[in-house]
Amino acid sequence: MKPSVTRSWRSARCPRCGNTFDCAMQAEPSSCWCRALPPLPAERLEPGGQCLCPECLAAEIARATREASGDERP
Repeated sequence: MKPSVTRSWRSARCPRCGNTFDCAMQAEPSSCWCRALPPLPAERLEPGGQCLCPECLAAEIARATREASGDERP
């Protein structure tokens, strides 16, 4: 009998859109998918806030990048 494989990722729910996604930040922060994305500016983070799903995080990073460059288009 093979030993069961323990998966360190956990299912999370995005606080913005409600979609579920895999998140490893609690178990193994250095291996989470979000580490491959540009960092979100600290002023955009909510203290004690939950992780965003890949789509919402990408949208928030794009919005922050547009605002930083002076381009206010949605």
